[in-house]
Amino acid sequence: MWPTRMLSRSVRRTYMELDFAKHMPKEYVEKVKRTIPKKVYTNRYGAPDIVRWTLHPDDYVPSDGRPWELETFEKNVQRARDYHQHKLMHKFFELRHEKKVAIPAEEWTIFPGDLVQVMIGKDKGKTGVVSRVNKETNAIFVRGRHTKLINDSENFSDMDPLYRQIEQPLYAHKGQVKLVDPSDNEPCDADWVLNEEGNEYIRISKRSKFQIPVPQLARVTSEYLSPDRYVVTRDEKIFAEVVCHKLLYTSITEVEGKDTPAEVVLEKTYKPVLKSFEEEIADAMGIQDKRKLQPTYWY
Repeated sequence: MWPTRMLSRSVRRTYMELDFAKHMPKEYVEKVKRTIPKKVYTNRYGAPDIVRWTLHPDDYVPSDGRPWELETFEKNVQRARDYHQHKLMHKFFELRHEKKVAIPAEEWTIFPGDLVQVMIGKDKGKTGVVSRVNKETNAIFVRGRHTKLINDSENFSDMDPLYRQIEQPLYAHKGQVKLVDPSDNEPCDADWVLNEEGNEYIRISKRSKFQIPVPQLARVTSEYLSPDRYVVTRDEKIFAEVVCHKLLYTSITEVEGKDTPAEVVLEKTYKPVLKSFEEEIADAMGIQDKRKLQPTYWY
């Protein structure tokens, strides 16, 4: 019993890393959410620091849209403006404390590209492909299903009506959408279990115990469609070598038509010394400067 538990804990849950914003800097994501500090007042003689938030973390409410999308971003910006206006005017500003119902990452089972069945609304019983998900609100958007008709030209009086259908969110924690079992094409709930080799978690149907493979679309990120086809160029590898001071990639795909081999480009020829740029130039030209350097401060 104990070896089995230890083995299951050591196996990496790769499905938890499938995220469209995987390669976006975390600072950028927090910035568009407006949950980063605007200013921090420190050195208060032992008193705790004062953090002035751009938008108070307790006031952030996850949206069904991605935080960097225009509509969601504008709402967060307007909320931040109202928050600081109340602070400047010494007025009361009520923070929103909505309960978060996010499904734990290790229990999330629906990804973009999955074939699912809608369980509510006018499209009840119909199947569709998941276009995107939002794990913060458990929202799932199915392509062409559970749509709403909107008028894009309502703000322009001189234009003919222009209507289009947009997908509305379906919530996984409410059972509004379910995976389709490949064995009988019926809706089902899924679970993650270890495979027979014990080296990977696979998704299976709770009802039929049939495996449901993770679609390739789930691995799409903001940078590229397929990680295995991403080519690391020589310039990118040189940049990683200079900035990180170590080789971040163990292999490199040679680019044809280049005259300089990778071994020559990556050869370390610079010897670091504890001297400033001016001191190195003076030593190279044989200049002896006996003056004492003033201390330098970085802010």
